[in-house]
Amino acid sequence: MHLRLLLLTALALSACAGPPTPTPSPTPSPTPTPAPPAAGELRVAVTGAAPHLDIQREVSEWATLYGPGPAYARLLRFDVSGPAPALRPVCDLCASWRWANPLTFEAVLSPHARWQDAEGFASRPVTPQDVVFSLERLREPGAAHAHLLAAVETIEPVGTDTVRLRLRAPDAGLPLALASPYAVVLAPDALDRVDLRTGRVVGAGPWRFTAQLSGGAVLERWDAYALGPEPGVERITFQRAVSLEVGVELLRADAVDIAQVTEEQWVALEAEGFRSVVLQRQGRGVALGLNAARAPFSDPNVRRAALLALDPQAALEAHFGIGAWGLGMPLEEPGWATTPQDVFNDPAAANALLAGRTPGFTLLVANFGEVYVEHGRALAAQLAAAGFTVTVEVVTRGEYLSRVWAERNFDAFVGPLPPTDLPNDFALALLHTAGASNVTGAGSPALDAAIEAYAAETDAAARAGVVADIQREALEGAWLFMPAIAAERWALGPRVASLPTDLPLGAGELWAGGRLVPEP
Repeated sequence: MHLRLLLLTALALSACAGPPTPTPSPTPSPTPTPAPPAAGELRVAVTGAAPHLDIQREVSEWATLYGPGPAYARLLRFDVSGPAPALRPVCDLCASWRWANPLTFEAVLSPHARWQDAEGFASRPVTPQDVVFSLERLREPGAAHAHLLAAVETIEPVGTDTVRLRLRAPDAGLPLALASPYAVVLAPDALDRVDLRTGRVVGAGPWRFTAQLSGGAVLERWDAYALGPEPGVERITFQRAVSLEVGVELLRADAVDIAQVTEEQWVALEAEGFRSVVLQRQGRGVALGLNAARAPFSDPNVRRAALLALDPQAALEAHFGIGAWGLGMPLEEPGWATTPQDVFNDPAAANALLAGRTPGFTLLVANFGEVYVEHGRALAAQLAAAGFTVTVEVVTRGEYLSRVWAERNFDAFVGPLPPTDLPNDFALALLHTAGASNVTGAGSPALDAAIEAYAAETDAAARAGVVADIQREALEGAWLFMPAIAAERWALGPRVASLPTDLPLGAGELWAGGRLVPEP
């Protein structure tokens, strides 16, 4: 039962991180004139809060993005300065890292890696023993993110500045796992009589976590930080807003500088002169799966006809407005995403494959909000127009979890995926014939071989070629794809000069790149 509840929670979070549900804006109530912000303060509206402060035991982006997460450092972090969306691991606490051999990963700590000082705790260098303690805690049996280090056999300090991880099987995705915002490094001697869920936060990152407000938080720039980009603002205040609508009104009232908004809300805000950035996500959004274990999708030609009948771009624009579509596998570089030209949006080719047949099936549509249901109905209409006989069944979140991910009792489904933040989460779990979350019957010898090669290949250029093979084989096999890969629009007030547009795994790297307009 615990696993079932955890997966349901993760599915809900996956959907909530996806394309926002347009909702009617209520009549705004008068907003008090806000106090002017402090010099160098960036104010961000947030519509949720972290359940607690123990990042390694959390499964919530509220903690990694809007809570204590940015105060911590990890062995590696993500570079958000280039094209997005991407998963580019770079050193955080380390000065360098390498694969000594396919089963041995080594990282040399930076001499500039230091802990923040706190009451009763003096700043000191980060040591290999700190990293070993933290990674061992991360992978404790039953811990929320133990899977990140599933391939690791041993973790050990080497000399005064090196950490060595020995693997039981090749895992080229290990650097991405070490850059996960949950893989934070802790100072064990700062935890004496401290409850990490509620107590103080002592990190080695660019921010001090100075206050936990009612539903919000405050980060103060740590001036002694010398590991990465220097934060561009002095202070970040995450201000609680009970809904996106309230966040919009706070933005209009100049009470916050950044607020996530729906596309419907953005139409009015753009007309009022606001600017925005769109953050493309990976591994979040809406998937469409076809069950190859039973008719009619046990016939590969019927599966291919279903994809050919679909115009994902039209459905995406009509219901979400922003986002992307494709196989949906998270990738290190945006240029690695490819879609064969002859897989989608060709109803004539779909009709030819059906050869006069009108295959009937039931499409389960997970009810994660009105826009998700209408998007699912639009995909069903496209399939019906090409000759399929489609019965749409809208199901609750719990029914969706049970029938699709537990019982595999479906013909086809439209709904969110389990957590798929990393490439191997997607390829090995969902597409490999032995995948733990392969509910569609996906897989072939060629696809399995490509997935296994990608999981072991550490050379970036070679990985780019292999992942192109994975996308081609998976889409031509027509088992699963994502017709709506998530995106978020964040509206910016006049004080904001710039903000990075990459948000890998919900990590807080973008905050260091935020810049305010210089004050006159």
